[in-house]
Amino acid sequence: MESKTKENTKTQEEYKNEQVHVVVHHKPNCIVEFEVEAFRPICVEAHKRAAKSVGKEVVIPGFRKGKAPPELVAKRYPHDLDKRWQEAIANSAYRESSQLANVPVINQDASISFKMQKHSREGAKLTLSFETMPNIPSVDPAKCVLEEVKRPETSKEKVDETIRQTQMFFAKWNTVKDHPVKEGDFLLIDVDILEEDTPQRLFSNTRVEVSDKAMAQWTKTLVLGEKTGEALAGISETTATLSEEEKKEYAPKKVRVTIKAIEECQLPELNDEFTKQVGVDTVEILRTQIEELLNKKAEEHVREQKRGHVTEFLLSHHFEIPHSIIEKETQFRLQQMVQDPQFKAKWDQSSDPEKRELIDNVKTQAEKAVRMFYLCRKIAADQSLSVTPKDIPLATTDLLESLLYPSAERHDPRQPDVKQAEAYSRVMLEKTEDWVIAHARTAPAGQKPKPKEEKPKEEKPTSKKKSSPRKTATKAGVEKKEAPKRKTTPKKK
Repeated sequence: MESKTKENTKTQEEYKNEQVHVVVHHKPNCIVEFEVEAFRPICVEAHKRAAKSVGKEVVIPGFRKGKAPPELVAKRYPHDLDKRWQEAIANSAYRESSQLANVPVINQDASISFKMQKHSREGAKLTLSFETMPNIPSVDPAKCVLEEVKRPETSKEKVDETIRQTQMFFAKWNTVKDHPVKEGDFLLIDVDILEEDTPQRLFSNTRVEVSDKAMAQWTKTLVLGEKTGEALAGISETTATLSEEEKKEYAPKKVRVTIKAIEECQLPELNDEFTKQVGVDTVEILRTQIEELLNKKAEEHVREQKRGHVTEFLLSHHFEIPHSIIEKETQFRLQQMVQDPQFKAKWDQSSDPEKRELIDNVKTQAEKAVRMFYLCRKIAADQSLSVTPKDIPLATTDLLESLLYPSAERHDPRQPDVKQAEAYSRVMLEKTEDWVIAHARTAPAGQKPKPKEEKPKEEKPTSKKKSSPRKTATKAGVEKKEAPKRKTTPKKK
């Protein structure tokens, strides 16, 4: 006769049947411990399986392999038998306990460790430990307060400047020699940061216009009047238009600006012949399309700013995450980063403290990404949001847009499955954040009201989760290796 009892606490539950008595402890970082007392039936059956398993692997004179009596196997190989016995007890104890407690493991490849206190044919006491799924809080979008985002203007001047930028793709570039830098020139420059023993390359062979709209004032002051080949040392400066966070990110640094070439730009004439090169019939149509494109990008700017506010709101919802998930995401990001030759070179030259600092930064970003993944998945499930292939933006066929905005992320159906999964995840993130935006409150910029006060809620007993899949225990502190179609058993701790 099976019986179940549950204590009225958040951290402990208790269950019992004819096979086991289990106390479930919920630890920080989504760690769950089963404190198990396994009864005689489990221990006796586990001993039989262990003896049979060892017997199949050893050869005893006078007997064919696998045919030696269990008593003789136990006498000849007591250590191996005891090890297999403990593993078998742990596996059976976990199977029975998980069916009673219904606590899911984090994933199918999760490691389940055990520590045996005592065991005999009459019974055993042991502790099983594993990571479980995080408990994701529900999100109330009405508590999200968005500041009003100013939409960038689409002025005639901006349209004219964008047309000029389009012409530059087809311009003729004339290198100027023995000519000091003046207003309106274009420079090919390298920029190195000199804060460390080894200079760090920030820009390489980058073309920039010497003008107030295209060049930072400190850079412009540094290069005016100089000539090709000059390596100019200076200190970068922040601008008043940057946010406090951006000012910290772009704090003043010692830099070296090397002028590799001075160029003059000869733009093509703005006529219908030119517009046909960008897929447009007339100058007037070009102007109209650029205005539409700027309006589109202005709307995207507003939307992205609001999504950024929503990200901050969602990350304010605290919940515990298994360490293994964060570590896995951190390692994935680092592996992607070291594939970049420039990053790899910088990494190889970094000191141990610098490497640790970089890893800590990557880990922080990884944790935020994991939190956003779980929160968005929770919102999507609660609100029945889904992503279909039609939701994935494809690469633009607009030549004008691809010229002016080449870095826009678009999906290619021919990409590998990993890339497709990333595209789906990105769209799901956007969908869930847009849902929050649609139900959030908006306040004028600089006048963000306080969020609504939450009324205290009565605590409710934690609802039981779906039963977890059958898992195989492994020795405490040792990760289980994959072994398809064969159960891997633990070692004694």
